Amino acid sequence: MGTAMRTADLQQPPYDTSLMGVVKGALDHYGIDCAPGKAFVESGHAFVMNIHPELCPSGPYVWDYRRFFELLRNLGLAIRQLGMAMPNADTDEKAALEAKVRAALDGGAVCSLLHLDNQLVLGHDDAGFAMAQPWGDAVATTPAQLSYGSWREYQFGPPLTFFQFSRCEPPAGAQARATLDALDFGLELWREPESYTEPPYGLGASAYANWIAALDSGNGDEHGSWWNGVVWAECRERASDYFQDLAAADFPGPIDQEQARHLAIGYRAVARLLYRAADKTAAAAAKRGFVTEARDVEASCVERIADTAKAEANAE
Repeated sequence: MGTAMRTADLQQPPYDTSLMGVVKGALDHYGIDCAPGKAFVESGHAFVMNIHPELCPSGPYVWDYRRFFELLRNLGLAIRQLGMAMPNADTDEKAALEAKVRAALDGGAVCSLLHLDNQLVLGHDDAGFAMAQPWGDAVATTPAQLSYGSWREYQFGPPLTFFQFSRCEPPAGAQARATLDALDFGLELWREPESYTEPPYGLGASAYANWIAALDSGNGDEHGSWWNGVVWAECRERASDYFQDLAAADFPGPIDQEQARHLAIGYRAVARLLYRAADKTAAAAAKRGFVTEARDVEASCVERIADTAKAEANAE
C-alpha cells in the first residue's frame, strides 16, 4: 500500500442540503470567510425548491446547477464537472475518471461526488477514495469509501458525478452585485421554473403546486415528504439569517434595510412551516395546510424581491 493522501482541514458540515455542505466545506478549506447564510443566499441555493409530483427524495438533486455554479464565482469558488459514469461502467471508463479525480486532488483542488447525496472527497490511497460522511456511519447514502474499479459501495442508483472546486478571483463588482444577482436568480426560479428543471419536477411556484398535489394524492407519509421538507426548510432558514444580518447592519447594504427585515421575517416563517410539514407524525391535512401557508408567505417574499429588483433597476 502507498501512502494515503488526505486533504488537510477539509470537512463537510452536516447540512441537510448536502450540496451546500460540500460548498461550505470548500469555502472553509480555502480560507474564504463566508457565513452559512451568505453561502446559501449569494449562491442562490436559498431560493431553490424542486418538487416531484410524488415527493420523490430526488428533488434536491435533479435541477440545473448552471446558474448556481455561476453565482458561486461571486463567493470565490470556481466549479467544473470532471465527469460521470454509471456504477456498472466498464473498468477502463472508471479508471480514467478516477485518474482525473486523483490528479485534481494532488493539484490542490477540492473534489466532490454526487450519487445519492453530495460528498466531499477527503483523500485517496491505493484502494480508493476516502469520502466524507456528514451524518455519520449510519446513513447508507454516504459510504466512507469508494473502492477503485468495483465502486461496490455505490452500486445502487444514478451515475456517479465528480466535481472540482478551485479558488478563484470574484468577477469585478461581485461584492456589490452578489445579493442582487442572487435575488434575480430567485425571481427566475419562481417565474420561469422550466429553465432549471424538467417535468414532472417543478421549481418555485410549480414546486408548491406539486407538493400540494402530492399530499392530496396520499404521498405525505413517504420518506421523500420528510426529506424535501427538511432540505427546503433549511434553505429558507439560512435565507432568513442572511436578511436578518442585512437588516441589522450599521451601514447601508445592497438592499433597503426595511425590505431585508421583512424578508428575514417572511423566510423564517416559511422555514418553520416547512419543518412542520416535514414532521412524520403530522396528519396529511395539517401538512397540506402548512405547505399552503408557506406558499403564500413565500409568494409575498418574491413580491418584495421583485420590488427590490425594480427599485435597483430604476436607480441605475
